[in-house]
Amino acid sequence: MWKTEIRALNETPAETGPVDIGANLKALRLARGRTLAAAAAQCGVSAATLSRIENGQLSPTFDVVSKITEGFGVGLRELLSFKARQGFAGWRALTRAGEGRVVETPHYRLELLGEEVAAKPYLVFRAEILARAREDFEALQAHPGQEQVIVQSGRVQVWTEHYAPVELGPGDSFAFDSAMGHALVSLSPEPAVVLWVCDARETR
Repeated sequence: MWKTEIRALNETPAETGPVDIGANLKALRLARGRTLAAAAAQCGVSAATLSRIENGQLSPTFDVVSKITEGFGVGLRELLSFKARQGFAGWRALTRAGEGRVVETPHYRLELLGEEVAAKPYLVFRAEILARAREDFEALQAHPGQEQVIVQSGRVQVWTEHYAPVELGPGDSFAFDSAMGHALVSLSPEPAVVLWVCDARETR
């Protein structure tokens, strides 16, 4: 999945309140059983800096946030919603056929499923593959995360860095490391349709 398309899926017209990164960082650190000193060593950030962030005395730079997410092995989305996720249980979400929010790009038409549950650690959507050839993409896109596609109809060709392309038919499933460059192409007369699952680290 292309990062620009993931960003488009995450853009909502509704305004949201400020995120308390300090409270989320502290919740994550305590959930992992880390002292400030241990977390500092793990992230390559001083314990004093982490303490000030947790107590709302310091707004971290992008570089510091990147070190924290890398140190804990989480995505930005997971870090910023960690506290809410801790109490996240007993939920369900229903998206009727054709009622999901749709984002259309030159390569894919994406219908987001279960969007109302924002704290999920993954994204799921129904995707129509509009691209017809590898040449439709300027370059294969790579980013953190993992993905899996399950073909619902039509035939799909999956391009991934380091490997020969793979052709999939209805019912076939293909999972891959998003850090490899990748792209999907429809081989059918009509746009192929897949169920596409991406983990939340794609939004970093």
